[in-house]
Amino acid sequence: STLSVSSTRSKTTLINRLLPSSTCYSPYTANMSEAPRVLSLLSASTEIVCRLGCAHLLVGRSHGCDSPPLATCLPIITAPKVDPNASSLEIDIAVRLQAESGGPVYHIRNAELVALRPTVIITQEQCRICAVTKADIEGVCALMPGVRIVTIKPTSLEDVFGDIITIAGSMDVPERGSQMVRFMRARFDLVRSMTANLTPPKVVHLEWLQPLMGSGYWIAECVESAGCTMIHGTVGGHSQTLESLSTLDSADVIIIAPCGFSIERTFAEINQIQLDKQDQWKALPAVKNGRVFVADGNLYFNRSSCGVLDTAEIVAECAHDSLRGMWGHHGRTFVQMAELTNFCNRDGAPPATKWVELAPADVVVRNNVMEGSEGGAPIRVPLTEASSAVQHVKEQLTALQASEWGAAFALNSAANQARLGSGEQFKAIVHGSPSFSLLLKESGVEEIAATQVTEDFMKAVVRVDVEGGESTTRFLFDLLRGSKEGAWETEGVRIEC
Repeated sequence: STLSVSSTRSKTTLINRLLPSSTCYSPYTANMSEAPRVLSLLSASTEIVCRLGCAHLLVGRSHGCDSPPLATCLPIITAPKVDPNASSLEIDIAVRLQAESGGPVYHIRNAELVALRPTVIITQEQCRICAVTKADIEGVCALMPGVRIVTIKPTSLEDVFGDIITIAGSMDVPERGSQMVRFMRARFDLVRSMTANLTPPKVVHLEWLQPLMGSGYWIAECVESAGCTMIHGTVGGHSQTLESLSTLDSADVIIIAPCGFSIERTFAEINQIQLDKQDQWKALPAVKNGRVFVADGNLYFNRSSCGVLDTAEIVAECAHDSLRGMWGHHGRTFVQMAELTNFCNRDGAPPATKWVELAPADVVVRNNVMEGSEGGAPIRVPLTEASSAVQHVKEQLTALQASEWGAAFALNSAANQARLGSGEQFKAIVHGSPSFSLLLKESGVEEIAATQVTEDFMKAVVRVDVEGGESTTRFLFDLLRGSKEGAWETEGVRIEC
């Protein structure tokens, strides 16, 4: 849920009071007015900038840039439209829907961005789901002539090294980039030399739990550098969706490190889906042999930063008993599955969820009309159109609450039906999610209201507030006008926290 303690605007104001007017962070730069002003919109690039000794050049960051801790003092310029504290299944459904709609996954605070006066903006083109892309900021950058956009797109270790060189060059410290790459190559060679004569176990890295996903990209090279053979992942390849837990049967070692999840967050997810209680899981050789590990996926298994070194070392410590603890990772950046409960219940353990301010709602309903904005122009839609959208959602909720799964399934769009599979699979998804199962209780529904209808009346969003214990969960039903007599169809459901 959104745990906003203070707005980004107030945080920015506080920082501006503490810093000189140039907002360059260091007394080390001889001529502050000529120093690059760097806005990093990618967690990996923020880490790289800091590892290159240029933290003082940063003037802003994305909501995902949480390392090193000093970076969290910077103003936040982005906000996610999908709550990162939702379950992995809920995140997957929401992200897929957002991706298929073609709209941006992140909200850009354009006014705050312009006010920071960056001269260098670092973003990526690897994945529009994972972070802000160049396309997301091209509009606002047109308001800042002369700003340089640095775009990275890593799929391999060589790409990571090249990105470090590129970022260093954009900050006028090319020699630091070259030095860092030489250092990293030497460290990788050391890991390779220490594992060269060891028997290579088969390792799988689980990048996501619902749906189950393998790995790839530069992670596969980190696994190879650690003297292991990777399964369900190839060098430079995309992450694979796995059919079932039984596909992990050939793995000697399983490393659970979901994208963006800390160890504590993964522990909560494992408990929620009851992974360790599933028969297929308990039958796996790696599970029986105690060779399952949980690592920090947020810092070490999804960022193409200098931390890829740590990734290789972590894999080596997990896979080779003789190297356990060699680089100081065991008990800090990863633990064995058997140690997970004690580790996450230790004194001072961070919470599973993290603070995040979600993107603001764009449209509200007032005075029998729908008011909002699209491209800066106001929208006013007759209430009759909003009412028909609300009625569709009420019909689907009634079917769900009556356990009429076939009828509820039929009210989805063709594309959504293809994603869900069948009425029975639809049932399993709803019952399997603690959040979505709240919709099954008629008494829990507090309010249903339309919050958006496009000007051509072809798309709509309907809000459903459901009471669930001590808090209210807000569901957003995304509707499309179907081909059959112009009836509304449910394209997807997401959660706004």
